[in-house]
Amino acid sequence: MTDARSQLLGVLIDATSQDYTRLKQSETLLKQWETEPSFFATLQDIFYDRLIDHDVRFLSGIYLKNGVDRFWRRTAKNPISQEEKIMIRNRLLQFMAEPSKKLSTQNTVIVARIARLDYPAQWPDLMTNLLHQIESPGDGDMLTVHHRSLSTLNEVIGELSTRVLSSGRRQFAELAPPTFQVIANVYISYVNQILSHWGHSGDTLQQLEILGICIHCLRILMVNGIRDIHKFDDTKVFLDVSYQHLKNFMEYRSVLLSNSNVPLQGALENVIDEYGSLYINLQKSHPVSVALCPHWIDIISYYWSYVVEEGDKVAHQFGKKTSSTIFTQFLLHGLQLIKGTIKNVAYDTERPDFDNLAITDEEKALAAEGRRIIREGVVTSSFVHTCAETLVSKYMLLTPSDLEQWEEDPEEWANAVDAENWEFELRPCAEATFMNLLAQHRDQLTPIILNLVDQVGVTDFQSILFRDAIYDAVGLGVHSLYGRLDFESFVANRLMSEAANKDPIYKILRRRIAWVLGRWVTESISAECRTAIYEILLQLMVKEEDLVVRLSAAHSLKMAIDDWDFDISILLPYLEPAMNLLMILVTDVEESDSVMKLISDLNTIMDRAGAYVAPYAPKLMDLLTPLWHRAGSEPLFQSALVVTFTKIAAILNEQSSQLFSFLVPMVAYCCNRQNEAHVYLLEDALDLWWTLLQGSTQPDPSLTELIPLAVDLLDYDTENVRKVLWIIESYVLLDSSAVIQTCGGSLFQHLGSYIMNAKPEVASNITHTIDLVLQTSPLAICGDALIQSGLLNAILEAFLQDKNYAYANMWYMSIFARLSLQDASFVLKFIQAAGNQTNPPIANFFGDVVERWIDKFDNIGHPRQRKLACLALTHLLQLQDPAMIDHINGIMNIWADVGTEMKESDGESIMYSEADLEDDIAQLEESPEKVRKSHLLQQDPVYTSNLLLTIQKTMVTFGGVSFFSDKVDSVLLDQVNRLLTH
Repeated sequence: MTDARSQLLGVLIDATSQDYTRLKQSETLLKQWETEPSFFATLQDIFYDRLIDHDVRFLSGIYLKNGVDRFWRRTAKNPISQEEKIMIRNRLLQFMAEPSKKLSTQNTVIVARIARLDYPAQWPDLMTNLLHQIESPGDGDMLTVHHRSLSTLNEVIGELSTRVLSSGRRQFAELAPPTFQVIANVYISYVNQILSHWGHSGDTLQQLEILGICIHCLRILMVNGIRDIHKFDDTKVFLDVSYQHLKNFMEYRSVLLSNSNVPLQGALENVIDEYGSLYINLQKSHPVSVALCPHWIDIISYYWSYVVEEGDKVAHQFGKKTSSTIFTQFLLHGLQLIKGTIKNVAYDTERPDFDNLAITDEEKALAAEGRRIIREGVVTSSFVHTCAETLVSKYMLLTPSDLEQWEEDPEEWANAVDAENWEFELRPCAEATFMNLLAQHRDQLTPIILNLVDQVGVTDFQSILFRDAIYDAVGLGVHSLYGRLDFESFVANRLMSEAANKDPIYKILRRRIAWVLGRWVTESISAECRTAIYEILLQLMVKEEDLVVRLSAAHSLKMAIDDWDFDISILLPYLEPAMNLLMILVTDVEESDSVMKLISDLNTIMDRAGAYVAPYAPKLMDLLTPLWHRAGSEPLFQSALVVTFTKIAAILNEQSSQLFSFLVPMVAYCCNRQNEAHVYLLEDALDLWWTLLQGSTQPDPSLTELIPLAVDLLDYDTENVRKVLWIIESYVLLDSSAVIQTCGGSLFQHLGSYIMNAKPEVASNITHTIDLVLQTSPLAICGDALIQSGLLNAILEAFLQDKNYAYANMWYMSIFARLSLQDASFVLKFIQAAGNQTNPPIANFFGDVVERWIDKFDNIGHPRQRKLACLALTHLLQLQDPAMIDHINGIMNIWADVGTEMKESDGESIMYSEADLEDDIAQLEESPEKVRKSHLLQQDPVYTSNLLLTIQKTMVTFGGVSFFSDKVDSVLLDQVNRLLTH
């Protein structure tokens, strides 16, 4: 390039154009040039040039950042040269006067990414230079430089704090204290400027933003770099002054509320949020150390006092315009701090279940002192009472916003209520705090809650909200209240009548009652109470009921059924209305999340009720089929439906063939690797596929067409190989000839590829599949495919090279054992031919294989496999090949061992292999396939053959014992004789 910079600039200009052709051409060129020398240094030069268009500079910054991510490491392919790295690093900190925040943010990220890789080894002066730039606050244009420098420092500290290696953590711990001192001084300077010129300076907004960055930096350093903050004077002083400053800023906020200065109020609230985040993170990371700091209790108390003061405003929002003045984020921080404080009081290092080896005596003493300070300073008996009262009566009430969303979009609100979002919303956060409080102080709070349950009446709308909150507390405190609240009387005397009240305003209580029943129904209730709960929930699911109430009741019904104490006989009278109401509810909801939850509820009923749901299968299919077509662009929704179809097919069992026209194409779609959604659907679709095969009573053309797809999936991934093998085995049991004719060679070739590469655990599964094929297919049908596919060669090679575990190799050799039972001469000829194909040919190759086979025999552990191998060697011996006769001593040893085992066995131990005994969620307890497999196992020569009689007949073919007398040890020969004659 004659002028690299000009050419690159021109291409970047094209890359920002709206012309698609120019855009694609420029992207191609940039891709080609990214490995050219000085490419990224030239990008940086364009990025820093203020005379160039802003969008072009921004794009060059993106390419520079991406280049750092991909090519900065020395181990990267085509890494950036050391000289170019130095050029880039030397200019990075010269960008601090950039007026564009968007561009400066890009540069900040670039600096941080490089710092993570190069500091301190290749960039030792980075922190020194950054700290020098922020040491003295600026004003005017210099305020921008200060702002950019602090933002960069913040990003760099954030990156360095996330290093996971011990050397990186140690480096961060070393730089944290001096860095903290410098930033703390900057923080004090800006606070003083803001407080002294409040409302009289045009720089206040930017100063507040800088102040927030300072607090964020200090938070990272204290949380990740300074372990014992109570021992470090600077951190203790900072906590003290931060508390004073927080109070000052909260007072300023109160003034701003009446002045309607929205930008300034927003900036101030961001700073206050940073204080809250600082305190919460300190409490999480240093619970003991922070409690030992002098003013920590004051900070917690200040937040708690604000929570109490604002409680009435939060509780009485109906009919009042107070929501805009409620500082929700500050209240959330306060509740989280209280929750953490309650939790930390329970941090008892003397508990028997505490890992005492992980803590020193000094740390135990500090933890005990921290608990004492918190218990005496915050979590007193009066606090516990006040806290519970405040949370339940003020913060756990439904708000106007809740009821407005309930009316406008009931499904979305119902789903949002169930979501785990307690850190971001007041009521869920209050509920989480209450649960912690009740768990730690159940003896004190239980009588209070029980008293509220008994005494609170419903006189107006506010009292309904309060009763809803009380019931909320009862549901949340189920584990603490169990055994103290007579729940069954509570259901009979209170909840049944309230659930029957159809007053529209009572829907708040009806929804809560449904929720409470779902929380308590798993706590060992009587059959009579369970019956009452079924009746209440079904009453709350009728179509005329409010949709949110119906959804809550449906999910609680699932909880009632999916219980350890579930009794199908109690459910049966209610099964029909339950199924009908759930199916109606599925048709009434619109959002996919709602449908998926209801489908999960239906799945639970099908799991627990089993065959009793079979009469509803046609209705379920009519209900779910349109949903499958609707879910085309939502693979997770499709996956949920596949699970449900699998359960329906399992329940129908042999009658599932009536669903083939719909479900078999579904299986093909889900398992098609050309379909992008297959990554979400494949695993569940394999269960459906296997279930359909298990329930099949005869071969079906549509299922047979999928055999090649099953074989192709063997090389997809290792996670699902076992399931795919089960599917292939089902095909073999159903129609072995179709498998061999359709893709026998391909099947054996795929299985052969696993012999040398698969994990040893897979050996038994692969062997089981091949063994099943050999049992169901005559050698005349599958022999050629076995040889041509290379499967037998792969087994022989793996066995002789001995690279697998010994037990895995013996699993594979059981294939030759099975073939020997069918045609021993086939095995003899194949192994001899394999020896002739070696270079040079090995004369006694068959003898070498037999010798190794006998030598490794004791690595066979399962009785069935031992008998199979013993029978195989006996059948090979009957051929009277010299190689076999040479090893008669080893064979007789095997006869003695296995013959004794079989004589002592009841015979059942040899019916099933290890793979037969493996279980899976998709395997049906009773099915046509189990009948097929049982018949096959009972006809297996390994099971039906009398081993001792076979040995006896074999010896007769050699002329009796006399033939072996000079070839076998006399003691061993006597042992075999006694075995055969007794």
